[in-house]
Amino acid sequence: MNISFAKALGEVMKLGEDEKHDRALKRVEEMRKAWPGNPHLAVLAARLIQLQEEPTQSLNDAKRLLQQAVDLDKQSPEATIELAYFLDNIEDDPAEASRFFFQGIAAARQLLVEGLLGQTHALLQLDRRDEAVRCLVEALHHADAEKPAVKKKYSERIEELLKELGQLQTA
Repeated sequence: MNISFAKALGEVMKLGEDEKHDRALKRVEEMRKAWPGNPHLAVLAARLIQLQEEPTQSLNDAKRLLQQAVDLDKQSPEATIELAYFLDNIEDDPAEASRFFFQGIAAARQLLVEGLLGQTHALLQLDRRDEAVRCLVEALHHADAEKPAVKKKYSERIEELLKELGQLQTA
């Protein structure tokens, strides 16, 4: 296959928008052969299996793909949350779904905190103090919801950003 991932993914998205789910699934399966081990493609395939007009794969196949995506990228909020929805809506297992929603939310929150801390640092470099403070406050809010081990991971970076804020204030 001599096509870029982005172009192939664009084709799949267009087929999905046109509600040509069977063709989109076939294209995703081709992509999975060219790019094996891609958790995003596994999630996409699982979604499309559930939308097939003429099923060629089962809901068990969709679940297997979602579990594979979670195994491939344990920090992926997308795969974990998608599996949680599957467990809740398809398998009617709210207890197991809740466990995966919790994991997905935690992964998403950690990603959000990382982004907010990075944005705080970038804004400080641009001397946009007020925006940096808002980002840092939001990061602190979300980090506070984390387990102690995760909070500790952020504490050093937060202290550095607070020092930077203090240096800007005195400059």
